[in-house]
Amino acid sequence: MPAPQIPPTDNCTALPTQAVSPGRWRIPLVLMITMYIGYLDRMNISLALPLIAEEMQWSLSDKQYYGGLLMSCFYLAYGLANLFLTPFAAKLGPRRSLLIIIVLWSIFTSLGAIFSHILLLFVASRILLGVSEGTHVPMMNQLTKNWFEDRERSRATGIWMAGLFMAILTGPLLLVPVMHQLGWRSGFHLLAIAGLVLSLPLVYFIVQDHPPKQAEQNAFDNTGAQQRQALWQVIRSPAYIAAQCMGIFNNMLAVGISNWMPSYLSSRQDVEYSDLAYLNTIPYVFSLLALLFFSWLGDRTSRRSRNAAICFFLGGLTLFLSFNQASLFVTMMGFTLGVCCITAFTACEHPIVQTLFPQHLVAQGSGIFNGTAMILGGGLGTFFIGQLMADSNSQVNIWPLFFLCVAASISGLFLHRFTRF
Repeated sequence: MPAPQIPPTDNCTALPTQAVSPGRWRIPLVLMITMYIGYLDRMNISLALPLIAEEMQWSLSDKQYYGGLLMSCFYLAYGLANLFLTPFAAKLGPRRSLLIIIVLWSIFTSLGAIFSHILLLFVASRILLGVSEGTHVPMMNQLTKNWFEDRERSRATGIWMAGLFMAILTGPLLLVPVMHQLGWRSGFHLLAIAGLVLSLPLVYFIVQDHPPKQAEQNAFDNTGAQQRQALWQVIRSPAYIAAQCMGIFNNMLAVGISNWMPSYLSSRQDVEYSDLAYLNTIPYVFSLLALLFFSWLGDRTSRRSRNAAICFFLGGLTLFLSFNQASLFVTMMGFTLGVCCITAFTACEHPIVQTLFPQHLVAQGSGIFNGTAMILGGGLGTFFIGQLMADSNSQVNIWPLFFLCVAASISGLFLHRFTRF
């Protein structure tokens, strides 16, 4: 008996793209820059952690505990903000919300460096940073749904998601030398300035909430019954549940690995801290190319969840084989292939959410999806992966990491069964 199919919420006839706006592709480019700087603000703690641990004279167990606390508290606050603040941000509108949160996250990034000598205030700054960044992705999802047709959304989303990979790719190259020469706090202040000088004016002058005249006639979702689909009906659907499970498992893997890779590599005897400037970059050079490829493949084949399921399993194998290797080359090769495979879901994650929810519910639906994935995936995953990657010299069982990839793969197969998306 064939599996039940969940129809996309935007299967209506779209207006010609030139009837919307020929310059709309500037919007994902601007969003890419905001994602780039925002993600650097988020990941700076992972690059600074070896220096913070040395300054604070933390032991390995201290670094695992306090490092995990500083990272996890951000993701907990970030996830809760996704869940509870996105409805308010949606009422303000994507453009106005982005302007506000860019100012806030720049302030809290700088305050983290200023008050870092008091651990409680340092943790508080990370919590406030998470709150301020919490509605970022839901607003970008709403803008993508507003401005782009379904057949373009993987590419449009892939453009602004590239900012995430560019941050992971270039962050060590930019921040490690600055932190090494001028102290780790200087990297925090530099990012705060970048948000105010680059992201803020670009959003102000280029981003608009809707295409021209969309208020009078919706360019894409012109089926009223689909727009009135209740939020909780979507959330209770098997397709959404499968997608949410994939998001949680993906965040446990992607966030945990990206946060703890600098500590894992720097603890090797054949790696100096300054080597992180290029070692931590290598996997994400190829993952950026993988993101662009899987974004194109998703729009071309509309088999995004199936592709991600296959790649999760392959990524689990390569990551499993990369740990506890005497050869640095083998370790880096395994990490690179594993991260590239995980990127298959990153390329389709937000287009799936944009498709499952009708247009007027995309921001709220994205907030629920992203918040849940970050609280359960980003928060718990950072702690969980930290037990495996805090020190390369500790002999730990890596099988849980492989099983996590298998669980993500199974969720992807279920999602493909329900949606064929």
